[in-house]
Amino acid sequence: MSAVPAAGQSRVGPQPLGNTAPPMPAEVAAVEMTQKLGSMLPLDTPFIDQLGRPVRLGDYFDGDRPVVLQFAYYECPLSCPLMFEGVLEAARSVGPSSEGGGGGLAGAWLPGEDYTIVTISINPDDDPPASLEKRQGLVDRLEAGDEARGLPPAPSVADGVRGGWHFLTGRELDIRAVTDAAGFGYAAVPGSNDFAHPTVVTFASPRGVVTRYLPGNRYDPQDFRLALTEASEGRQGSLFDRVLQLCYVYDDAGGRYTASAMAFMQLGGAVTVITLGGVIAGMLVFERRRKRRLAAEDQGHTPSESHAPTPQPKPA
Repeated sequence: MSAVPAAGQSRVGPQPLGNTAPPMPAEVAAVEMTQKLGSMLPLDTPFIDQLGRPVRLGDYFDGDRPVVLQFAYYECPLSCPLMFEGVLEAARSVGPSSEGGGGGLAGAWLPGEDYTIVTISINPDDDPPASLEKRQGLVDRLEAGDEARGLPPAPSVADGVRGGWHFLTGRELDIRAVTDAAGFGYAAVPGSNDFAHPTVVTFASPRGVVTRYLPGNRYDPQDFRLALTEASEGRQGSLFDRVLQLCYVYDDAGGRYTASAMAFMQLGGAVTVITLGGVIAGMLVFERRRKRRLAAEDQGHTPSESHAPTPQPKPA
């Protein structure tokens, strides 16, 4: 999967007259996203978190919960805010159904409890105060809700974001170590404070292995849920999630999960076999019980009762 540079560099030069596109800087033209499924992230890479504390990337991979990894920068004029919004909506959509999310029968996924979100700024000039401000803005939106869109406040998801969404800043060489491992290309745009970069979120296993990519800035709740289930290596997610995962395959070209006809046929065949097996087993149990009941009834009639002579009338 490759992607054109995102709109983070939207301030690059004015559009010329006519239909001729402006020449794209070589640094921007070279930016792309390369899938590196199975790649191990450099967990020893040092960063600074939103509270100014020195951390390592591996601090967020506890061997239990999958990680949603996002690369962005805080002064991005367009694409990064849309990505933040997309991840926020996805977190809400797979959260508790009582808070307007889509958890419901499938079960809720809460950041901080069931998975971790890590945002790494690709701008080495970003600092912890900017990181903290960005996270607090997301928390505030969840706590206030969105009346215009009919979304009620989501306090538990807000708490999950506060404790389970981490914003990291660091040196360029450390940022590059992680983006290179994840296949995320980016470049500073000459003559501006912007960066050219793809719009994509990366999913990684609890051990730090890249498992999936979801491109764009809006993420279908089902795709987000399936990517989390896959990243958890089957150790998390409801039974519904795991069965659903068997029926869908990831489309590399489209960057989303699509229904697998073969999987549905196999699942349908398995359900049919199980159903028929249950019916046959029930019939056998019924027949066995019927025979036992008949045998018990036969044993209840003693020979003296069944062969007793018919009483003769006494002579007058």
